[in-house]
Amino acid sequence: MRRILSLVLFTALAASACGDSTPNAIPEVTLPPSTTVVSVNLNDVVFASALIPFTACDDMLTYLQTEASSRVGAYGFNGNGYHGPIIMEADTMTRGDDFGDEATSGMVPDTTSATSEADSDGLQEGTDYSGTNVQELGIDEPDLIKTDGTRILVVSGNELHYIDVSGSEAVITDSITLVGHWSSNILFAGDRAFVLAGTDNAETYEATAALSRLTGPDNYWKALTSVIEIDLSDPNNLAVANTLTMEGNYVSARVVNGVARVVVTTSMNQLPFVYPQSQAGEQNAKKFNQEIVANTVIEEWLPSYVLESSDGTISDGLLADCSNVHHPSEFAGFSTLNVLTVDLGTSLGSPSSTAVLADGQTVYAGGTNLYVATTSYIDPSLFENSDATFWQELEENYATSIHQFDVSDPATTSYLASGSVEGSLLNQFSMSEHNGHLRVATTKGSPWWGFNDNSESMVTVLERAGAELKTVGQVGDMGAGERIFAVRFVGDVGYVVTFRQTDPFYTVDLSDPTNPVVRGELKINGYSGYLHPLDNGLVLGIGQEATDEGRTTGTKVTLFDVADLDNPVALDSWTTEGGNSSVEWDHRAFLWWGPENLALLPFNDWSTSYSGAVALRIVDGTITEVGRIDHDDEPSETPAEPPCPLVDDQMLDLGQPDWISDQGLTIMICDDYNIDFNGQECEVFSGEEAILYGEEFGVSSDIDIPEDSTIAICWPSNYDWMPTIERSLVIGDQLWTYSFDRLQANDLATLDRLQVINL
Repeated sequence: MRRILSLVLFTALAASACGDSTPNAIPEVTLPPSTTVVSVNLNDVVFASALIPFTACDDMLTYLQTEASSRVGAYGFNGNGYHGPIIMEADTMTRGDDFGDEATSGMVPDTTSATSEADSDGLQEGTDYSGTNVQELGIDEPDLIKTDGTRILVVSGNELHYIDVSGSEAVITDSITLVGHWSSNILFAGDRAFVLAGTDNAETYEATAALSRLTGPDNYWKALTSVIEIDLSDPNNLAVANTLTMEGNYVSARVVNGVARVVVTTSMNQLPFVYPQSQAGEQNAKKFNQEIVANTVIEEWLPSYVLESSDGTISDGLLADCSNVHHPSEFAGFSTLNVLTVDLGTSLGSPSSTAVLADGQTVYAGGTNLYVATTSYIDPSLFENSDATFWQELEENYATSIHQFDVSDPATTSYLASGSVEGSLLNQFSMSEHNGHLRVATTKGSPWWGFNDNSESMVTVLERAGAELKTVGQVGDMGAGERIFAVRFVGDVGYVVTFRQTDPFYTVDLSDPTNPVVRGELKINGYSGYLHPLDNGLVLGIGQEATDEGRTTGTKVTLFDVADLDNPVALDSWTTEGGNSSVEWDHRAFLWWGPENLALLPFNDWSTSYSGAVALRIVDGTITEVGRIDHDDEPSETPAEPPCPLVDDQMLDLGQPDWISDQGLTIMICDDYNIDFNGQECEVFSGEEAILYGEEFGVSSDIDIPEDSTIAICWPSNYDWMPTIERSLVIGDQLWTYSFDRLQANDLATLDRLQVINL
């Protein structure tokens, strides 16, 4: 807790320092990953429309220098150097999800990443084991855990673990530490795994020879993303084969026919602007900064990459060729959105990328096309002296730009067309492609204003005509004064949930793309943040129960009968007294196992301090709880023996705080950091840190702590806390669940615990 609080304090101070460094600084507030930043359509702000390709790097450099020169001033770019879309956090408390285009109403396929062919070992996804719960059938998405029925790959922290589950007992064959990487997701095919990770210069904060090509001689911190290829051919000896590191933040990825499209967004590099010491020097500073812009080279504008190959060679260059970079017809900022093509069947090589000079947060893939919703540039000068009328117009005229890319060719990604829709998207599931039409669900207004009495939600249908995505149909008037909390598209039908006090569940008939119609509306308390279509005209909603006034009270699962679009009905529901489920904002946390009509969702119940997962059987229009799973350690008849010598009474000061003994802390002197103390959580310190923190817990500073030793402070791991289950999957007759640093197998039929693997 102390370290977390220190980090929060440091972050707050850093943000404050950055915000005060230049006049009129505009703070940058990070959005949740699943939220779309939308564009504005005012007199002086135009959302991005059709994209225009650059012919060469000289052409692109001239464009960037021209746009930058007209915007640079005495203090660099307005907004403390940030010259892109304004990003703010949405008030909505959950993020919903959406479905694909392979089914018609009442005939819903399994939404795992299954393919129609069995794996080489004869196991069939969807029958013998489960895959990631994805948006579109056959289009895989990265996740922190994957299986092919004989092995489980899981990223926990910065370690990748290989677990062999082909025998009677699961065994960890090897683990590999990915130094300097975090927030990882994985994809794998055959004997190759690809880890998508955020990257630091190094754990020592000293850039390696490869990364120094991106961070420069002064090793400035940059947002970096890596695609790390892991050789799985020897399960007992995992090895990094190739590593592609690029400037920018990872957004999302999709796999179509064995080829991944990885989306990365990159803010512009900081230029060496000067700042005047007084108002008198502003004229000269502006002139000098304009000269800096005029003397820039293309590498200062476009993101670069470094490729570390398995043979030790290092190569680098621009992430995208200038001829593969496009810019909107209206200026959209200096950020770069790259769509990389990564063939999972071959070794990682130099990147193939298509780029857009814009920012984006939402990615959707529907068969042969990939769509990216991008943000638009808002000139910071518009915010100077802005009044209430400006903000009202900003809210009322918000729009989102959408760009379409062709991903049918496994070797390349090609830009096709662009369009726009009124309002803001919830997340990736707000888009769905079906029979050549893109359906987009939006709520009028920006994503950060919360509830607006004038807002409403709508579904817009787009069709490509040349380089333009044109609106061919639209239906609105859903949820007056509310916002969208969940969306699902199933063939010719859409399901939309809006919420403010009650949950209007809408059914939308999209059989005629030019004339979509709202067919039915059902109002119940609470809301669904995630909708999962089942067979026989049923839809399962996971969200929150709420009072008549709209105050949420706990996790709720609702079974909807949508066979009659004009009359949707809530058949049954399951609720808890408090808490929530991560399924509301992360669809990959949900498991539907069709062969057993079983739904599994993690949830935390604050009213009972319970953290685990619940198994629900959906049969004959009813929801029945069949059991729960948690990752709490089994109680032991005999307490675990401390693995290191205890700090004795002579080493403790008389002033040791009472709360230490009250909480049952164990303080030990150990040989290293590797502490395995069953049933205990430990924090380990060494060197001067050991003396410092030891004193806080009553350890005398006069004791002699060996140079290579550590002080371990441990406490019961079940003290008002149980591990949070993040993922679940089925392999044969076993149900596997994952929480941080732990995998657990339970019997699928009885839910009895079978095996625990500590990672």
